[in-house]
Amino acid sequence: MKLSTFVRFFSLSFVFLVIPAFAAAQQSITCEANNENRKYCGSYSPDQVRLDRQISGSPCIEGRTWGVDREGLWVEQGCRAVFTIRTREGYDRDRNRDYGDQHRDDRDRGGWWEPEPSATWPPRGEWHGGRWERGGACFYKEPGFRGAFFCLRRGERLESMGNYGDKISSIRVFGNARVAVFDDRDFHGARAATGNDVPDLHDWGVRQKRGHTWNDRISSVMVQ
Repeated sequence: MKLSTFVRFFSLSFVFLVIPAFAAAQQSITCEANNENRKYCGSYSPDQVRLDRQISGSPCIEGRTWGVDREGLWVEQGCRAVFTIRTREGYDRDRNRDYGDQHRDDRDRGGWWEPEPSATWPPRGEWHGGRWERGGACFYKEPGFRGAFFCLRRGERLESMGNYGDKISSIRVFGNARVAVFDDRDFHGARAATGNDVPDLHDWGVRQKRGHTWNDRISSVMVQ
């Protein structure tokens, strides 16, 4: 094979190998809420998702009518839009490995976060995925904000607590957020709300159920 022919062959082979690799790093999906109810369109982390273009007459505003929580990408109140999703390959390559692996593993397994004595309060920067400037709340297994925990940003919610269900003993709130807790899934049953820290849920009584407290009782939660 002549050298010039070999060079052309090698160049074409490189193009065909590289283009699919870059193309596989992201994809586009359309997520549509045709009514007021929240609709989920796939399990992604916040850093994987970017709003590409709105296709609805109703506004698509991050944190209000669309967002990403522990269940994945969601839209509501008539928001319909096209989103760019970085696939796991592109996501892994671009993330900072120090905090990215930990945050991704937390979301994938739905498990508790381990205590972090060196972490600053309130959360800021890129800690566990970032975007804490709007406020949020952290939920702990033990009274006094101790033990395993997890945090939600303002605007996030959990319809079902999964591994966290009926295991929360203290709540820490920051950034003017407000927490609403429920003793049944899907935001049903007895409920209460607070914008303050609750160091021990044994001290927070369930108004609708005399003699009961919120300790180890929360089955769904909203952070507003």
